Order: sequence, then structure tokens, then C-alpha cells
Amino acid sequence: MRTLSKALLIGALAGALPAQALAYTISGVIPPGHDPVVINLHKPIRPGKLTFTFIAPPKNAGVRYALDFCIGPAENPCGRPDSHVVNVPEGEARTESFNSALFSTNVLVVGQGTREAVPYTVQVN
Repeated sequence: MRTLSKALLIGALAGALPAQALAYTISGVIPPGHDPVVINLHKPIRPGKLTFTFIAPPKNAGVRYALDFCIGPAENPCGRPDSHVVNVPEGEARTESFNSALFSTNVLVVGQGTREAVPYTVQVN
């Protein structure tokens, strides 16, 4: 009985601690062409480090393709010298970490250059 009481107390205390940031996945499809798609991160974004796994799932697009995941100002997220660009070839993944403060003035987008719609996936931790 004493062990059960300790287990309940430990469980109650663990529930009272601040919740850790939850991991989540965002998936979608990028239409053909060169216009990037904005990826809306869950709000509010907690202070600290965010780890992203950027994934370019396999897709028969008629050609090998790669996705460009970019973090930068909304008016030009991929083309500024201070933009962060992560290139992910088809069927591969890349993991990168960024300070969440970066997203107070920047957006995350993904783009591709084929004539086919292609999928993307972003895992956020």
C-alpha cells in the first residue's frame, strides 16, 4: 500500500511540473512551380531551441527533385544573405536546430521547382 501511495504522489508531482514542448509534425503538398509554401508553426512558440527534421518524401515527379526549406523575412525568405536554407533531396531528411527567437521576425517556407506537386514533411521538437 505504501508503494502505491508513493507512485500516486510521484504521478501527481509530475503532472504539476511545467509541460515540456510537445513534438509535432506538419505535412503538406507543394504545388508545381517556384512559389514557396509558408509552413505555419504551432503558436505560441516557446523560448529556446527548436529542432526540425525536414523531409522530402519519395514521389515520382518525373525527375529527381529537392526541397528548399528556408527561414527568413516574409518578403524574401530564401534569398537574403541572413536566410537559412536547408536543401533536402528526394527521399532524404535533414535535421537542424534554431533558436525560437528567429521566428519572431522570420517565416519558414518550403519550395520546389518541378512541374509536379510534391509532398513535404517537417517534424518539430
